[in-house]
Formats: sequence, structure tokens, C-alpha cells
Amino acid sequence: MFAKHTLVLMTLLLVLAGGSTARGQIVYGQPTAGNIKAVYNSWTLDEDGTETTVSQFMIPVTGFVPLQEDFELSFYAANSSNNLEAAGREYKLNGLSDVRLQVNHSFSEDHILLSAVVNLPTGKKELDFSEEWQVLQALSTNYLSFPMQRFGEGFGFSLLLGGAAMLGENVRGGAGVMYQYVGSYKPYEGFGDYNPGDLFSVNAGADLERGSTVWSLDAIYTLYTTDQVNDISSFKQTPQLDMRFSVQNNGEKIGLSGLLRYVLRGDNKIFSPEGEELTPLKLYGDEFTVAGALTWMFKPEWYLRPAADVRTVAGNDIDFDNSTIIGLGAGLSKDLGETMKVEGGYKLYTGSADGG
Repeated sequence: MFAKHTLVLMTLLLVLAGGSTARGQIVYGQPTAGNIKAVYNSWTLDEDGTETTVSQFMIPVTGFVPLQEDFELSFYAANSSNNLEAAGREYKLNGLSDVRLQVNHSFSEDHILLSAVVNLPTGKKELDFSEEWQVLQALSTNYLSFPMQRFGEGFGFSLLLGGAAMLGENVRGGAGVMYQYVGSYKPYEGFGDYNPGDLFSVNAGADLERGSTVWSLDAIYTLYTTDQVNDISSFKQTPQLDMRFSVQNNGEKIGLSGLLRYVLRGDNKIFSPEGEELTPLKLYGDEFTVAGALTWMFKPEWYLRPAADVRTVAGNDIDFDNSTIIGLGAGLSKDLGETMKVEGGYKLYTGSADGG
């Protein structure tokens, strides 16, 4: 049996921004908490001797509030400053993201979890098409992986229902379903009403615990409805299957973790300005990631976290060949008592994309 209030359900909730994910959970005794970070990312792309530089300075703010037994609230907001230097010109995009509020409620001694997310349209919208659009396109390049790739959208919400149970000795399994709605908004100045397609996903996973080591296997299958501009069909994203295998070992002074991830995608549906369906195209290639990290408590309350990862992105049907990105870095943190922690880190990425 699971101890009450300690079950972390393996149902992944796709939060309404940037494709990020949050894990729904109910943990007994978790106090009110807040987190603020400063994250700087800069990429230099060299194509046939021509350099393009894209940079982002982002400040995300998150918080957690226990409302009552089996009931909790969390929130997220971010601001970023972005700069693009290309072909002798400089472009800028600065602004807020939408505010997201998530409420979790567990039932049946934490075997069932209900989550709801509300996306408040507080972020920057109606971008300048001649300058800010250029930056947004660079941020959205999938092999660069900027942490903030979206700003303001329309009012939206998502609902998730998940459950978990013991499947055998030291084995627990979980599954969930989720529906996400994003309302219409004007993404660019002078642009019509853009209505993103809704999203429906099913996920399942299992954990095997052996001593201090936990092995996990998860899969998420996602379906999308058609995007519309001024009530005319414009684009339909392909269904996506996201599979992950991970392992984590928590030693007394040294912890190890590893991840294998494969994202499988198909052809997207493209429509003409009149809403007529054109030849399907694969706009986003399949992805494979292998990552590993070590956590070393080299002295009381001090932690060093070296990490490495390799990510490959397959080419699409238009203008992109295979890419490979290698990341190497480390983080350092110190606990300041029971309620505060400071941390910092640096990571270097290198590799090739589009065959060069």
C-alpha cells in the first residue's frame, strides 16, 4: 500500500506554455515555497562563414502554496529579454509570458489525482512583424531549445485526471488523460484572430524501485486539432509519441541519473489561405536524447552537479537536415538552512545542424 500523502503520480501534465511539463503531485507536509532564477542562453550559428547570434535573458518565477489537506496551488510567470544579430542587423523582443495557475487535488488515499491549469493572457501579444517576429522565429528553432519560446496567448485551461496503483512488489504504475484548450488571440500587429488547436493526450508509466535505485518508463501520446486563422483552417500538427526511460540512484554522498528519450512525429497537414488541404509535410523531425548527471555532496550542504547530454533532431521535408547537439556543464548549490538554497551553473553546447 502507498503511504497517504506521499504518492507522486506518474501523470505528466502539459502546461500551457512552451511545451513545458509539470508533474502533478501531492506531498504531505510540503511547505509554502517560491523560486526565482536568472537564466542566460546565447547561441552563435556559423553558416558558410556568416554568423548569427541569438541570446535570451530570462527570469522565471514559480511558487507553491498548500491550501489544505490533499489540495495545493502552484503558479508560474516569466519575463525575458531577447536579441538577434543576423545579416548586419539587430532585432529585439522583450516581454512577459502568460501567468499559469495550477491546482491539484488528490482522492482515494492519493491513488487518484485531479489537476486543473488556467492560463491567464497576461503575456506580450501583437508582436511587431518586421522585428519581433524575426526573434521569435529564431527562439523557436527546435535544435536550440531556448527555455522561453512563447509569450502571450489567449485565455486557456487544461484538465488532467490520473491514477496510480501498486502493480507488484516495488513496482507502481500510473496513467492519465489530459485535455487542453487555448483561446484565440492576435499574435502579430495587423494579423487576424489565431485560434490554436486543442490538445488531447494519454500517458502511462511505471517505476521499479530497487534499494536506492528507481527505474522509470513513461510514454505520452498526444493528438492535436486544427489551428485556424479567422475561422479558416491553417495547420494541423502531427500526433506525437514521447517515450522516456530513466534511472536514478540516490546514494548518501553521490547520486546518479540517466535518461533516454525518443520523440516520434509524422507529417503535418498544411492548408492554403482559402482553407484547402495541401500536400502533407514533415515540419518537425524525430528526436533522440541521451543524458546523464551526477550529484556529489563534497562537503556538508554543498553539492556539485556535472551533467552531459547528446540530442539529435532528424531533418524535415523543407529546409533542414539532421542535427546533433552536445551539452557539457555543471552546477553548484548550497543549502542555507532548511528553507533556502542558492545555486548556479554553466553549460556549453556545440554541434552541427542543417549539414554544417
